Amino acid sequence: MEQFLVCTNHPEVAEDLRYCSRCGKIFCADCLVDIQGSTFCAGCKSEQMLDLASGVNPTQLELADVGRRFVALLIDSFVIGLPVGAVIAVIMVLAVTNRNEEAIGFIMPFLFVPSILYIVYEGVMLSTRGQTLGKMAMKIRVVRRDGSTITTGQAWGRAVMRTILQGCLSIFNYLPAFFTKEKTCLHDLVSDTRVVTWS
Repeated sequence: MEQFLVCTNHPEVAEDLRYCSRCGKIFCADCLVDIQGSTFCAGCKSEQMLDLASGVNPTQLELADVGRRFVALLIDSFVIGLPVGAVIAVIMVLAVTNRNEEAIGFIMPFLFVPSILYIVYEGVMLSTRGQTLGKMAMKIRVVRRDGSTITTGQAWGRAVMRTILQGCLSIFNYLPAFFTKEKTCLHDLVSDTRVVTWS
């Protein structure tokens, strides 16, 4: 598992990094050029220009389908939900067995723990890898609209918005993915991110 991301050409540079939209390698801002809203390294720039001249655009985002995104969400929900659910279940069993009403009241704060843990989990994973464990399993990644690496702010903002919207709007958060051209959920629209396939 990658611990730190650094520029392919400059290992000492670990800030303001973005992926080349063609080869997928990560570079610093000095190593990339923008062509029609996408970023390219020196090696891919000339190939991209030739493709564009011939009317081909191989960098068009390969968006992840709704099914893969849903399975990734289920996996991530189990990663956080199972341990917390097990703790709550143990407390409930002990409370009911001992007829302890105080123990039942102790469970109430735990109802918010999964949401907080999920925000931290998703924020950390997306800001360092662009993927959660579920997304890794399903070979999908969260990127910017142009296919480049999301910022730390986008990663945490997306995690917070997804959790809030899922809690408040539930299914309505995911409905736009079935109807929008780029299969965006509400939290994607707010954070200006896209989910793409990633091998």
